[in-house]
Amino acid sequence: MNTLPWYAAGLGAALLWGIHYPLLEHALKRVSLVTVLVLTVLPVLVVALVFRDTLWRDALVLASMDWPDRARILLLSVTSLAATVMLFLAIGGRNATLASLIEITYPLFVVLFTWLLFRQVHVTPSAAIGGVLVMAGATLIIWNHP
Repeated sequence: MNTLPWYAAGLGAALLWGIHYPLLEHALKRVSLVTVLVLTVLPVLVVALVFRDTLWRDALVLASMDWPDRARILLLSVTSLAATVMLFLAIGGRNATLASLIEITYPLFVVLFTWLLFRQVHVTPSAAIGGVLVMAGATLIIWNHP
């Protein structure tokens, strides 16, 4: 079904986030965080209306799961909201550029939580070296922009 290579989708996401973050910074200087948050949710509501049958079927699948598996899936909503609010606070507190350069450390936390939650590790030596460089860069940015 998906004919787009994973790396092209990843670069496309990076490009779209590159547009999104400056727009967030612009909006947060003019309206409240709550308004910006609601504006980012509006397209999701449209998708929910269009795919309501799929959502209903998935709700039945969730109801049939054991509690630990269901909790890990439902935790998506909490982590998504909390991460979005933290990102908006970071952008509003400084700027989109510096916030994004710090937020880019998230893959290291993906590694940690993939192991903690699922006992899986997908790190190669080159990815580990890249992660160390990312953390060094974030440390340098935080040190020079307290």
